[in-house]
Amino acid sequence: MTRLIYRVALVCFIPLLPMTALAGTAIEPNETSLRAADAEELRIILAGDAHAEQAFMHPNYIVNSPANRIVRKDQLIKMLSSGQIASDSIERTIEATAITGNVGIVMGREIVKPKTTSELGQLHGEKTLERRFTDVFLFKKGDWHLLARQSTVIDATP
Repeated sequence: MTRLIYRVALVCFIPLLPMTALAGTAIEPNETSLRAADAEELRIILAGDAHAEQAFMHPNYIVNSPANRIVRKDQLIKMLSSGQIASDSIERTIEATAITGNVGIVMGREIVKPKTTSELGQLHGEKTLERRFTDVFLFKKGDWHLLARQSTVIDATP
């Protein structure tokens, strides 16, 4: 009878050990994962991947855009799909990060070369733009999601 109990235990509980181990190593919000999320958001924008951005952004996403207007998620996805926010290059320098609970904040500056056909290209021509930015992320179910962004052009040089 004792052998039967041990066999039942081996058959029923040993397969559960890998799941238990994974649960013990759940991803937690930290600066490394926050910086990685910010880098992924930049990669998605440069690639113009509206489908990836749709999945990456929080449903309540909102941005104070560098074109000086408020844009919500659905509008931004349309703009990304049509090339209205396309750039030839973006160099982002993170100057500060902060995490409070499940909210992560990334702040810094960007050097942007917008495509001439984009909204910023039409506003500024072929100038290189220096911007200040703040990205706000929400950590939910093991992933960071972009919740809000502020981006302001502070200098436009030929």
